[in-house]
Amino acid sequence: MSGLFGTLGTATSGITANQVALQTTAHNIANTNTDGYSRQRVHMTTKPPYVIAGTGTIGTGVNVTGVERVVDDFVRSQIREANSKYTYNTQKSDTLGQLEDILHEPSNDGVIKALNTLTDSWQKLAENPELGTSKTLVVENANSFADSIHQMATQINQLYKDSISNLQKSVLDFNEKIDQLADINKKVFTLTSRGETPNDLLDQRDTLLKDISGLVNINTEFDGYGRTTLSVDGQTILDFKNETHNTLSVVVGTDANGNALVSDRGDSSKSNVALGRQAEVGTVMLTKKDDAGNTAYSEIKTSEGDMGGYQESAKEILEHLDELNDFIAKIGKVTNMVMTGGQNKLDGFFTLGNDPSRYALDFKVNDAIAKDPSKIPAGKALDGTGSAGDGSRALAVSWAMKTKFKTPVRDADLDAYNESTMKFNESQDGQTFAETFNNIVTKNGISKQKADNMAAAQKVVLNNLENKNESISGVNINEEMSDVIKFQQGFQANTRVLSVIAEMLDTLVNKTGV
Repeated sequence: MSGLFGTLGTATSGITANQVALQTTAHNIANTNTDGYSRQRVHMTTKPPYVIAGTGTIGTGVNVTGVERVVDDFVRSQIREANSKYTYNTQKSDTLGQLEDILHEPSNDGVIKALNTLTDSWQKLAENPELGTSKTLVVENANSFADSIHQMATQINQLYKDSISNLQKSVLDFNEKIDQLADINKKVFTLTSRGETPNDLLDQRDTLLKDISGLVNINTEFDGYGRTTLSVDGQTILDFKNETHNTLSVVVGTDANGNALVSDRGDSSKSNVALGRQAEVGTVMLTKKDDAGNTAYSEIKTSEGDMGGYQESAKEILEHLDELNDFIAKIGKVTNMVMTGGQNKLDGFFTLGNDPSRYALDFKVNDAIAKDPSKIPAGKALDGTGSAGDGSRALAVSWAMKTKFKTPVRDADLDAYNESTMKFNESQDGQTFAETFNNIVTKNGISKQKADNMAAAQKVVLNNLENKNESISGVNINEEMSDVIKFQQGFQANTRVLSVIAEMLDTLVNKTGV
């Protein structure tokens, strides 16, 4: 439209555009401290001009074409990836740190100290085999050592159970967040298909995706509507376009037949599902339901995030528990061989039980000896009828505790026991009892230190990416206040144009008679 009325429309479009821009700026300022909020910008384009013959094209004002978030999707994708790695190493470091506290070495009251004290008591018994107090001291120190081992094994087992329990909670948290993401997908699609731009919903989506990445490593894709397709280990979890919505479950135990028991969706309030086949405890399962309601479980790898951290920690805890069982098997079997004249490995001075996976838990002093320490054969004669002052067998135990054996101790080494000399064949590349336990502590310390270093390095990467994202999407108060002044002046200038046009129209209509 040409003429004054066209100019009136031009000024009106300017007022509207500046009003929208001012409102958007106010929204930015209001959400300065809102976590996950991305600053928004108004996109303005010129309206199509009209042509005046002999003059040319004349502008007709401004259009607001949209209000969009200022984001870099690539940076946010990198943040999710870095966050998965960081939470994995942090979780692993925390768990192995707890195991380090349980192992409690080096210290003045740990297992090594108790073992050395026990060794010294055998030496003292060898020097004073007739003294009842010497035998009582051996039993008391052996009981103290066994108690420390039993307590340690109990705590390690509990730490393992806690890791599996925390993994179960992470799986439940993941599924709940996937449900939230599916709901956001629907809302985003509804609004976008109506021509709206759901900026705040998209911010919620990105925040949710970051939270999910802290649980497990994920891959994401976005369609033209802003909907998210999410997968783990190449397996689709959520695909709104194809109406796919799977979940995760986790193996939390085994039944009487050794088959896996699955916590469906990680929900501990529901009964576990018998899988009907074997699977390692802690295995995360992709859970699919068909149209008939039947559920299928298949293994899925979760190498990062909290889930990956708990899984890897649980594996290392079991490895160290096995090493502790081997350590106790070495001590118990060697001592028993000496104290029974090479006749019994599992029972003699110590009782180990029949389950190698429970040696550390079942380890204790033989009940008969614990009740009557005088039954300890300190000398060569097993029935205690040897010559006075003979402490050779007690001395043999003391020597054995400083002898190097393979770990786990081999039957060949034990069967090579020579009753006449009361000695074993020493393995040059083996380890003493103390060295064996120190090796357990050292391996855990190295693994924890590696996790610490990786977590620290990944934290730096994550912080750098967060800072980069903040520089792109964060709200800068100074910039926003500058925009407030700019849009205010634009609004006022356009209202001034309206006022001038109104005066011109008044003159034209009322004073010229047009």
